[in-house]
Amino acid sequence: MYKVLIVEDEWLVREGLKHTIDWEDVGCRIMGEASDGETALRLMEEETPDIVLTDIRMPEMDGIQLAKEIASRYPGMKVVFLTGFDEFAYAQQALKLGAADYVLKPTNPDELMQLMGRMAAKLDEERQRRTERERMEYKLAFGQPLIVEKMLYDLMLDHAGAMEQELFLEYAAEQGEVLDTFRIALLYAEPSPGESAPPGELYRSIAAWSSGLSSYPLVRMNDAKYALLLDRETERGELHRLLELVRLSVLQGLQQQLVLGVSGRHNRLDLVPTAFQQATHALVTSFFWGGERIAWFEDTERLAVEVPALPGLLEELIEAVKWGTEASIREKSQACFTWIVQQHPTNELEARRAFFGWIVSLYTMLLREDELRLIVQDSALLLTSLDRTVRLEDGLERLNGMLLSWSVRYQEQTKPQSRSGFEEIEDYIGRHYAEEITLQSIAERCNMSESYFSRLFKKQVGTSFVDYLTALRMRRAKELLTNPRLKIYEVGLQAGYQDSRYFSQIFRKYTGETPTEFRKRLGIPNVPI
Repeated sequence: MYKVLIVEDEWLVREGLKHTIDWEDVGCRIMGEASDGETALRLMEEETPDIVLTDIRMPEMDGIQLAKEIASRYPGMKVVFLTGFDEFAYAQQALKLGAADYVLKPTNPDELMQLMGRMAAKLDEERQRRTERERMEYKLAFGQPLIVEKMLYDLMLDHAGAMEQELFLEYAAEQGEVLDTFRIALLYAEPSPGESAPPGELYRSIAAWSSGLSSYPLVRMNDAKYALLLDRETERGELHRLLELVRLSVLQGLQQQLVLGVSGRHNRLDLVPTAFQQATHALVTSFFWGGERIAWFEDTERLAVEVPALPGLLEELIEAVKWGTEASIREKSQACFTWIVQQHPTNELEARRAFFGWIVSLYTMLLREDELRLIVQDSALLLTSLDRTVRLEDGLERLNGMLLSWSVRYQEQTKPQSRSGFEEIEDYIGRHYAEEITLQSIAERCNMSESYFSRLFKKQVGTSFVDYLTALRMRRAKELLTNPRLKIYEVGLQAGYQDSRYFSQIFRKYTGETPTEFRKRLGIPNVPI
């Protein structure tokens, strides 16, 4: 569904437009409405529409000004003007500015249906071209071990889209591989009493010893956890023997103890995330009561304990981890703990099994939280914080320590000064600022919703995505203007603006002087536009 924003100063007209046609029949939905251009731009910072249906004459900022702003900030967005017969000249001017089309008021339902159908078809075509371009870029990069490892990482964490999955299958076919049966093994390096093996050395050792088990590179999830796509048709007993050989070889060579979790068997690429979660479940579950160095998901399923239904307490605890204070996290975890213990007042063994079963359930739920998944994937924290032999009360205290650590990581991740997670995004914008990049396209690359990405970007970077992009383009424009061989319109194009007049307007608004005045002040000869 394409998102439509209605911008019209008359409430009655807005209501009429919302109900004149069945928007879903033309592949659209109304995402919002505004009474003027300024309000519309603020709404776009929260969620980017695909189509803007706007009146021409409005207070504060009219439709023509709005179209100019949209052309600068959101290249590719379709602007459709609502116009009366007496405003036809304005509509023609708007088309010259790059507006997609116009429709006369009062609006005829059939004409509006046809128009929106054309807009949806144009967007479909542009999306297809963009997908094909990205596909070619991926195709050229594929085959390099680091790219394949990154793709597997995204597949396991359920971050890969349909195109990436298709390309991965094509790559596998080109290598003569058919992914019709596989498991995932998760290898966790236990902390050593002495000095642990350097991560790079550990990676190379595991990769070397496990190379016969997979057609694909070993995936580094973090410095203590590695994942392997086991795609060779091997009977479980033989596979167990080979994985044990890997474990013992690493132990002998690096004095590094490994614990492995192995998923069930699967036969489709879209089940890779499921297999990864099963491997994680096997690893964590076995730690608490299995005791095996190699844990199989099929076995840990049988070990699982049915945890009493907690009346909304788990959900409340997860919310506290994301947004709450230390006191609220402790309060919610204590409520869960009390509930579980009350179910087994006289049987300490069953209470213990239920307690660890609850921890596994909590961990599994945290893995499903998009905003927490990458943080809690670090199961090293989980596995080192708890021990099967501790008293339940001590286990709860260690659990609280783990939850508090995850909470701190999450809240630091969303602070403006915590920018490391955005380095790749800023690098991408820096390389593509002159192209048609939008808030929506960047959010999709990050597998986030627009609204969440918009809020997170502002927290991380300290400014909105649109303002950040404009500032970057203006800095680049200033650099380009120092080259006397470039004409003003050429500078605008290279800075990301198709319309040279609009580029000059934005430049003046941002710097207080026109490009020509900027050059004159610096003594740079001006080339005629």
